[in-house]
Amino acid sequence: MTPEPSPARPYSRRRMTACFAATVALIAVLVFDHTAATVYAAQPLGSPALNGGLPLTVAHRGDPAGAPENTLPAFESALRAGVDVLELDLQLSADGEAVIIHDETVDRTTNGTGAIAELSLAELQALDAGSWYGSGWRGVTIPTFSEFLPLLQRSSASAIIEFKGVWPADGVAPVIAAIYRFGVQDRVVLASFETETLLELAREAPSLPRAIIVRRLPDDPVALAAAHGASAVITSMRSFQVEPEAAQQLREAGLMMIVYTLNRGDLWLAARELGIDAIVTDAPRRLAQTHESLRG
Repeated sequence: MTPEPSPARPYSRRRMTACFAATVALIAVLVFDHTAATVYAAQPLGSPALNGGLPLTVAHRGDPAGAPENTLPAFESALRAGVDVLELDLQLSADGEAVIIHDETVDRTTNGTGAIAELSLAELQALDAGSWYGSGWRGVTIPTFSEFLPLLQRSSASAIIEFKGVWPADGVAPVIAAIYRFGVQDRVVLASFETETLLELAREAPSLPRAIIVRRLPDDPVALAAAHGASAVITSMRSFQVEPEAAQQLREAGLMMIVYTLNRGDLWLAARELGIDAIVTDAPRRLAQTHESLRG
């Protein structure tokens, strides 16, 4: 998830054909798999009613205000702040290991260069993922998903796991296996922008809740969620300004509404007034403190 959308790239005929095929296949999964077809009706992370009537605090890439984003120190900092949900980005290394990093390349957040997909796990973890943030963070590494899971397991928090880009079945399967191995299957939501990836997630783990991420909501957001077997929709606040009736539609369908990435008090207030279920923020400590004060 990113605060500002990037310009859309035109789809090639091959890409459009692949997306259409994936959509047809996903609908087939939903038609023939009752679990996958009905899971979207559940609230995967809980609800504001269980949180003092307030939206859940979702720590975007951990606590980027307190530590380098998408690193174990960032997730630990967010947990100390008392957040409800950790959000993280997963990508595959050249040798098929799931690593936690947002960008397609290591250039911005490490001392190295190159595409994630072209670097092995050993090469990725040899990089310094902390010194760009500050000298005190020198030596922090890019974590694997398996290194993150014990931290989640020990906490009471949940996690939104965003699968970046298109994931193959042999990439998804080990991630799902690890989730069950650490016993956190009741505290995760699997999310993606990509229909193809959501298809693979539905095939590999039909009983785990999924969220579809969209920059703009369509006219019928409930149908969008249902077509992807999603129990939550993650989008921008702008979506609800453009489609003001969407919030009521999603609420009446029992779908969770998550907005990104809000970092100011006025936007947090607007989200609460709209009835949003969870707020993704780069300032999880401040938002958690704000909600604590509102609870009295």
